[in-house]
Amino acid sequence: MDETVPTPWHLLHTPDIAMDVVRPHTPRTAVVYSLPHSGRYYPDSFVAEARQKGSALRSSEDAFVDDMVGCTPDLGVYGLSCRYARAFCDVNRSPLELDARLIRGELPKAALALSARVKAGFGVIARRLSADQEIYRASLDMAEVNRRLDMIHRPYHEMLQGLLTEAGQLGRPVVLVDWHSMPSSALSAIAGPKPDIVLGNRHGDACGDWLVRKVRGVLEAGGLRVGLNKPFAGGYIVESYGQPQAGIEALQIEINRTIYMNEATLEPHGGLERLRAVFRHLTRTLVAQNP
Repeated sequence: MDETVPTPWHLLHTPDIAMDVVRPHTPRTAVVYSLPHSGRYYPDSFVAEARQKGSALRSSEDAFVDDMVGCTPDLGVYGLSCRYARAFCDVNRSPLELDARLIRGELPKAALALSARVKAGFGVIARRLSADQEIYRASLDMAEVNRRLDMIHRPYHEMLQGLLTEAGQLGRPVVLVDWHSMPSSALSAIAGPKPDIVLGNRHGDACGDWLVRKVRGVLEAGGLRVGLNKPFAGGYIVESYGQPQAGIEALQIEINRTIYMNEATLEPHGGLERLRAVFRHLTRTLVAQNP
């Protein structure tokens, strides 16, 4: 499918475009990159039912993060990115985070319908793009929800687990970096200068201080202001896979969107090139060094 079409939110709903997988040219790395929210695929059937259109519908994307991170085989990392938009199916949520206000009928007994994310409207099938932007004109049935989970969510996590296992064969700790961007409005409660980057390690549960120090050092050397665990300490992926005691160190990286793009028009500016260079240097540092 041509990725250069001018309206990337009008795309077919087929399982072969669920994700992009990158393996390094030589299996010499224990670094895995996950990009769960950079997807730009919006099926026609979804667009037809959505209240929002165009750039408004795309407002929850981690726009251009995949471009800045640049997972390619020559960089020496394993990479996994979801190609479907998070508004359609959010792979950085538990598959049980199901919203009773969106889904018709009885939910599975194990559903996490009262989680903070679901109550806010941001479950695995999101009800909202933001606090004041509802997505759907009508509710969904569980058959459609299960179809999305089977086509997108389950394969993504099966592949991520497989890549972590491959990376772990080198016999040293695996570093999992989960890449995101955040609207600048998410930082409004932070007093003083706003961070350019927020690192999240679940307050120490998902990775050791050594990884935070290493990543922070590279980013700050690149001229970026770096925060830790506020306002985002790490989502479902970091929480689920970050197990330092089992040899997997997971860290979430959130990028302030305003430092590389116009948040209203989704147009990048010169900051994108700067970040691309900093993130390439970070990748080379993580690949070359062990804790």
